[in-house]
Amino acid sequence: MKSSRENAQKAQMREYATVQPKEKLSNFTKAKLTIEDYSGGQYFLTVDEVQPGKTVSLIEAKHSKNTLIPSKSDIKDGLLKMVLYSNLSNTKVNGANVVCNPTLKLTSEKLSGYISSKSLEEELKNFFSANRLNETQKRLIEQLFLEAKSNNFEVKVQEANDQKST
Repeated sequence: MKSSRENAQKAQMREYATVQPKEKLSNFTKAKLTIEDYSGGQYFLTVDEVQPGKTVSLIEAKHSKNTLIPSKSDIKDGLLKMVLYSNLSNTKVNGANVVCNPTLKLTSEKLSGYISSKSLEEELKNFFSANRLNETQKRLIEQLFLEAKSNNFEVKVQEANDQKST
């Protein structure tokens, strides 16, 4: 078990120090995240971005260069992390308790503007229209937003260079 934990921590450090070419991250930094379960198990993960403040946003970012929305497999990977992050019973940063806001951020160089699972219906319609999303793409985003609202996390969909929403 000790060897397995050491290898997991080393993998966490490698991921923490690496920026993937496909990642389009904001000015916020990656962070190491260690989840401990009630039986003492430890899981060493990294978060693509952390937005500090009274509420700390743990942001899992997925990007697409050539399509309007990242692939379903990327989105599913992000959703898995949202399940983990939205079920944390307590979150600490440097030993201090903080409130955690899990966020799945989907970016594309083909998109214009920004919406989130907190956007109003009119904002969604305008975004869908401006980006000429088809019915399948609209439905996917709407389903993601329902999932986010049901499970207490946020989804942001935005152009790759849009920093205002982060």
